[in-house]
Amino acid sequence: MATVVAAVHAFTAHYAGSWVYATGSTTARTRLYRMGINKYFDVVKEDFDIMSEQQNEWEWYEKGKDYQAFAVHFKI
Repeated sequence: MATVVAAVHAFTAHYAGSWVYATGSTTARTRLYRMGINKYFDVVKEDFDIMSEQQNEWEWYEKGKDYQAFAVHFKI
C-alpha cells in the first residue's frame, strides 16, 4: 500500500487538481484496498481527500464501511 500511496502522491502532485479512481478487479481485491486505506487512514487523510462509492452514490470515506470504489485527491 505504501507504493500505491507514493505513486498517487507523485501523480497528483504533477497533475494538480486531479482525482485518482480505484477499484479492485474482484470484491476481495476491493476489500483488500479498503483494509489498506483503513490501516493508513489517519496518515493519508492529512494529505488526501478520499471519496468512496457505495451503491452508485459518492460520499466521504468512513472507516468501517463497505465500498465498491475509491477516489483520492491531493489537498492543495
